Amino acid sequence: SILREETFFRMVVSDNKEKKTKDVKDLQFHEVLNVGKEVSLSLTDARVSKCSVDTDSGLLGIEAESWFGVVDMNTKKEVWSLKRTNGSSSNGYFGMQTHAWLTIDKQKYVSVQTDRTKIQMFKVTGKTNGYKFKEDKKYQIVHSSDKGKDATINYCDFDEDFKHIFLVTDYCVLQKRAVSDIKTVISSIVLKERVSGSAYRNFRLSADGRYCTLGGGGSKPYFYVVDIESGEQCRLRSSYLGDTFVPCFINGSSQLIALGDMSGRIEVWDFEKKQSIKTFQASGSIISSSTSTNNILAIGSMDAKLRLYDVRNWECFYDKQFECKGNSLHLTEDLKYITFAGYDPAKKDRCVVLGIK
Repeated sequence: SILREETFFRMVVSDNKEKKTKDVKDLQFHEVLNVGKEVSLSLTDARVSKCSVDTDSGLLGIEAESWFGVVDMNTKKEVWSLKRTNGSSSNGYFGMQTHAWLTIDKQKYVSVQTDRTKIQMFKVTGKTNGYKFKEDKKYQIVHSSDKGKDATINYCDFDEDFKHIFLVTDYCVLQKRAVSDIKTVISSIVLKERVSGSAYRNFRLSADGRYCTLGGGGSKPYFYVVDIESGEQCRLRSSYLGDTFVPCFINGSSQLIALGDMSGRIEVWDFEKKQSIKTFQASGSIISSSTSTNNILAIGSMDAKLRLYDVRNWECFYDKQFECKGNSLHLTEDLKYITFAGYDPAKKDRCVVLGIK
């Protein structure tokens, strides 16, 4: 009827208004926190591998090779830390870029890989009287395999709803587990090629958890996209890049994938068409981090510079120079914070959080 059509129209208009966000060209950026200059950390290492902000709590997670800590951005103080035994082996780095903030049944958690074979989840409580972090052992993962003492969790990631966790183990196996039954492996895929041990985030999921992409690494101008449901593995070769590092799905969708190389070049692929659609020179240095949401492609590089691109026209609309290398880049889904961090011998910046308006 006409009445039903009018009601549906009003619902669509209302829904579109709620989803409408500010255009990227109108975004403004301001420094919220400079960890190197404003926070006293128990971390002694100069290398930071991943930093991320939890918008709900205002907490900043800081991950290094053998340390993980949390800073309250309001008080600018370290509120919790622990030692990790992750790091490097004869096969390269493992367990880097792995922590995540998540909510399970309205309870805030932070997930941290604390050992070569172990992932632990800690409940976050006590905002009013001081934050507390206590492990919830029912969400602990301990990986074992026929590799014995060489068993390894290389990478891990969650889908956007935090219903599933995905692991790359022993450099060659992709696992899927339900968070609600985290000790059980739902599916296991043997990868066609061993992943390289890297401190970069060379494993990424599409937002819905259906696909993952794996960068080939140094001197490998190809990358893989894996259909996790069917197990199909597609290798795509670039004629533009000399290496394939830090892939990410544009806006979390599986259609477009961006990658970088050691010469500062970026290439964007249309996975549905299996072809490259855009190439450009972003930097004169190694592309070391990337992320994408809300029509933004954020690129970090080893020349310590952040660059933001509008994915509708691939124009750079913002850039900023830092003191730390761009090993880590995190952009919150609500577009409130962007975090840039990395190797910083002088420890001047270490990690910088920018607020977005």
